[in-house]
Amino acid sequence: MRAIPFTAAMVAAFCVAGMALAETKPTAPPELTGRWVAQKRNLVLDISRCGAGWCGVEVRDGRTCGPIALRFELVQPSANAERELIGRLELAAGTQPYAVEVTFFETSDGGQFKLIISGNSGDRFEPWRRTFAFRELLARSGDAVCPPLPKVS
Repeated sequence: MRAIPFTAAMVAAFCVAGMALAETKPTAPPELTGRWVAQKRNLVLDISRCGAGWCGVEVRDGRTCGPIALRFELVQPSANAERELIGRLELAAGTQPYAVEVTFFETSDGGQFKLIISGNSGDRFEPWRRTFAFRELLARSGDAVCPPLPKVS
């Protein structure tokens, strides 16, 4: 008789976990554009629309606009897969860029959105990896100031 309440609790836990995962599916919220500050690295990105997707301009010292370091767009990899925010992150000129996935979520208290950028070196993002060469959590801190300017060279 005690197995029934335990089973019901397990089913409820899986339903709640499924709902929590459903909240992190990438659809582009209006809050995606803006200034995003990394929690662990010295990295600030001003994200705004560019072309079919978004660009993240690196902001140096919190005030100097640098190059476009992040480019991503909403893609649907196959007919059965969910749409994903996929792109490339290049933190230093001359280094191999990361193939990245951008995931966002709203904090549990209903507050601000946060971004998670996960990536591996190479040409394609590999979501089945157990570890990523680049993984960072970013919080929105205001409006974007640095516009994405096209390359001139």
